[in-house]
Amino acid sequence: MTYRRAMSCDRRFVLLLLLAACGGTSSPPPAEPAARTAADLGPMCHRYYARQATCNDDYLSAVLDLRIELDMPKGIGERVKTEGRDVVLKESRVQWESDMEPAKIDAMCDAMATRTPADQLERLLKQGDACEAAADCKAFATCAVGTERSYIASGATHH
Repeated sequence: MTYRRAMSCDRRFVLLLLLAACGGTSSPPPAEPAARTAADLGPMCHRYYARQATCNDDYLSAVLDLRIELDMPKGIGERVKTEGRDVVLKESRVQWESDMEPAKIDAMCDAMATRTPADQLERLLKQGDACEAAADCKAFATCAVGTERSYIASGATHH
């Protein structure tokens, strides 16, 4: 699997893991907070990708670091050594930009809101809340990529 294809696959799965990455409240919570539903994932997804765009350099660098650590796809670490980190990051940025077209984000976020199993909802929202709380881009990238670790390690190629 190419690094480019793996990055594209990660984008879609990140959606499933991190769409809770941007939210929060600006006023005190009500005595009994309203239960969140799968419908909360769509807007959270859009906020997550907006934050990812703002933090793109840190995010892509963190993803590459994890891929090198895991050697996923196979040979990525060697490729970085021979071709250079900047070359591989540049390719990942091109793929990321292609994957982040508004229509693609809309489709991913719609799918997130309509296809997430009920038993995964609260976990995804909590993970997203944690990443959203990150004070800066480096912290956001670390949180976001941390939630992707098991998916990347599995070598999954979901689209």
